[in-house]
Amino acid sequence: MQMYRPMAWVGLFMLASLASAESRGRSAMRLSPVTRVVELLEGLSKKVEDEAKAEEDLYETFVCWAESITSQKTASNAAAEARSDELRTYIDDLVNGRIELTSERTDLTKQLEELNTGIEVATQMREKEKKDYGDAKDEMEKAIDALTKAVEVLGTATKDSKEGVLLAMKAKVSTSADARAKEAADLSRAVELGER
Repeated sequence: MQMYRPMAWVGLFMLASLASAESRGRSAMRLSPVTRVVELLEGLSKKVEDEAKAEEDLYETFVCWAESITSQKTASNAAAEARSDELRTYIDDLVNGRIELTSERTDLTKQLEELNTGIEVATQMREKEKKDYGDAKDEMEKAIDALTKAVEVLGTATKDSKEGVLLAMKAKVSTSADARAKEAADLSRAVELGER
């Protein structure tokens, strides 16, 4: 209650000032100055006590509120710390691969295996096609060489004849060879379309 004393003196001074002003203004009322001061002091004392009681109630309310908030915050901090520990463990499990969020990894692994199998099958097929092409090319080159030699031999044998059976046959053979080459190209194209 010592902190209210300076306030009481200030209040007392103000009341004394008011009392002196009031005493000058009141001519009808004749109270003694001491009586007035006593009344003012009693009023001031009552007012100070009321204010002290109000401040004490306010202080107690604040203390209760602070204790309540402190206990709530302590409990929420403990809960948050526990949740934080759980989340750290969960993240550690995720990082180390002990937990997977989706089946994406297994789906991608299966898809990768399927793609690798497809690549392997396609590679084997391309190697077979390459071998078949190489064999066919080799056979065609040998046939072309044989035909070129045959034409040279026939050319040498019929060098001096101007018109003859062989020259007439040569024209037929070259025409026939062109037609067969065209038929072979058409058949090759049809086979390729059939394989697709």
